[in-house]
Amino acid sequence: MQSSSASFRGSVDSTQWTKERLDSWKEVASFFRREVRTVQLWEKSEGLPVRRQHHKKLGSVYAYRQELEAWWAARSAIHAVPTEAAAAPRIEDPMRTAASADASDYCRILVLPFEPIHSPLDRGPLRQIVEEFAEGLKNDLVVDMVRSNFRPILLPLRNLAIQGSSTHDRVKNMARELGTDLVLSGSIRYSGNQVRISAQMIRPSDSLCLWSDRFDAALDNILSAQAELARRMARALPDPRSHTVKASEQSLASTQNVAFHACSMGFHFWQRRGRNALTKAITYFQDAIELEPACAEAYAGLADTYVSLSYNHLMPARNAADSAQAAVETALKLDRNSIRVRNALINLLIHCSWDLTGAERECRELLEAGTMDARTIQLYSSLMNLRGRHQDAINLALHAYRLDPESDLTNGQVSLAYFYAGDYGSALSYVRRTIDLEPQFLMGYALLGRTEAELGNWDAAIAAFKRGIEVSHGCPFIKALLAYGYAGSGDPLRAHAILRELEMQSQDECFPAYDVSAVHAILNQESEALQRINEAYGTRDMKTIFLQHDPRFANLRNTAGYKQITSALFSEVTNPARL
Repeated sequence: MQSSSASFRGSVDSTQWTKERLDSWKEVASFFRREVRTVQLWEKSEGLPVRRQHHKKLGSVYAYRQELEAWWAARSAIHAVPTEAAAAPRIEDPMRTAASADASDYCRILVLPFEPIHSPLDRGPLRQIVEEFAEGLKNDLVVDMVRSNFRPILLPLRNLAIQGSSTHDRVKNMARELGTDLVLSGSIRYSGNQVRISAQMIRPSDSLCLWSDRFDAALDNILSAQAELARRMARALPDPRSHTVKASEQSLASTQNVAFHACSMGFHFWQRRGRNALTKAITYFQDAIELEPACAEAYAGLADTYVSLSYNHLMPARNAADSAQAAVETALKLDRNSIRVRNALINLLIHCSWDLTGAERECRELLEAGTMDARTIQLYSSLMNLRGRHQDAINLALHAYRLDPESDLTNGQVSLAYFYAGDYGSALSYVRRTIDLEPQFLMGYALLGRTEAELGNWDAAIAAFKRGIEVSHGCPFIKALLAYGYAGSGDPLRAHAILRELEMQSQDECFPAYDVSAVHAILNQESEALQRINEAYGTRDMKTIFLQHDPRFANLRNTAGYKQITSALFSEVTNPARL
């Protein structure tokens, strides 16, 4: 490690070492003699020790050179391990039943805890019984896996801070760092004394699902059920020697690492949703595809970003839908089993095709296979909101939250589910947590303002919308929301001034007609409101599909024009455009 540190010190401009603290991304990048984008990737995916200082409007980054040097030395040592390990003699594991086989034939498998899927109503002893059953099943399965020549790895994942923007990313990064070939995970659903276990084996290098199956059992005798299920599952697992990673594949994975980092950065910026963030997301996803044309997740990220650009009125809805569909079709051809690809398909079906039946079918298929993640459940929750099944939407959003409680997206989805159910108090607490987790999350400020407005807190709503405009650098639909805030607070002059500004600045198909219609609705300007709703429907404004459940239009619901538009929407949802 000392030699690694010394060689690194020599590669850095000596003037940088006289300065203990580096006060910008540019200085950190200069310290390493790398591009700014590279060190930002290192921070995101490899834990580069960069600190943040929050100010009233903007934040700044800084780092200490000694911490950076220590990080580099540790990173160099980690990256050197595979070469050293390859040169070292192999020691046979006495626990193996097939002791004569070469150790390279065996897979190292990261075994994750089985995730019970609870109903919010399950607060009695059954909930605890299923939790204990899940833990016991995992322990028995590990025993049978060892007997079957697997090499299971157990980690207390819930107590580990793993780098990544979601549970999926964190597990993938951990598997890669530990050099595991496969990840085994599963979920448990139950009704009465019957349980159903959905298990799947994923190859973390490309997120390919290599095996999945379902197993049913009764809880009459828990110990016997655990042991029997573990034996059945171990027998059903594929040959442990069929998925070992060869040296040539490891080399290929190494060359794809930069593409993976670019893709991770794309998803990081996509989650923020503002104009600059979405532009950066597009660039990173395109970089990932250029580096690795078969990167299905990069195409999925592109599709999600096009949808978000349209949702934020930064790209015409029809153009965005066409681009998103092309990206999804390419991703499906490359890897239909990728969860991110399937999630991008669901996102497209909901927001572009308005095919709620197809989207629900995809969600159910992933749920039945046990391969869903927090994002899948988040989309399913949005779908339930659109169906008017608000309690189901809340239940799903809370389950996604349990899977990934530190995600701004899952917290935001819980808030959204409560909002459309009319529980604005609960919505407010979760949306505030969302913003605490990600202060640059544009949609958090939009929902915060709308929730405060429904509670009659117009000053707070206006403050939230103004902050959203700052974060998004003037996103059109946030400006329309600010006009709504002024209109609701009794200041129609300011509201109309913003609407005139929007009409002058926005292009025809990027005009936020849907949110502008809400301003006219709260000002009791029925004809103008219906005109703008028709305009939003005609341009395929993605928010139009929420019209029937949007509380801002409550005073229009008995009008003939409103009923005509909602009837046309119902027809679209019943007979959607197909992919």
